[in-house]
Amino acid sequence: MAAERRGGLSPRAQTWLGWAAAAVGVAVLAFLVGRAGSETGLSQPSPSPSGASPAPIMYGTALDPVSGEAIGATDRFRDGDPFVYSVRMLAAAGTDTVLVEIIRLNADGTQTIAQRSSEQRIVATSRVFAFEVRATNLLEAWGPGRYAMRIYLPGAEDPFAAGRFTLVETPVAS
Repeated sequence: MAAERRGGLSPRAQTWLGWAAAAVGVAVLAFLVGRAGSETGLSQPSPSPSGASPAPIMYGTALDPVSGEAIGATDRFRDGDPFVYSVRMLAAAGTDTVLVEIIRLNADGTQTIAQRSSEQRIVATSRVFAFEVRATNLLEAWGPGRYAMRIYLPGAEDPFAAGRFTLVETPVAS
């Protein structure tokens, strides 16, 4: 009986090797499943925000009293018009502040900062946020023209929402 034990592993060593083999098997299986998912284009557990397209900013003439979103869709605003915009996010922002930047899109293809990133307060637990101002105020601040709006979360390099609009000067009757 003593001769039979010399050539084999002890029961303790066999148990240890069994658990080690199981752990290696689980690690290999997890690696293969993860690789298969990434190659088929399945969504990753934590996507990079920089790789995603920004959510659209919806422009309109009023706020829907139920949803809180912009209605009366338009992207052209005249002196005296209400200027309304809203963003619907996939999940609540988790912060009570967003940064809004306005870029003037010049006719020659260049861009000029019309408004540096400025803080806007939002409800951190809501998936929708919206604002309404008079187009008159924007025309006085920036003048008529085409503009791009970009909205950022604090500390982010890439906007999570973006859209374009036009401010139109109303001709004065003579």
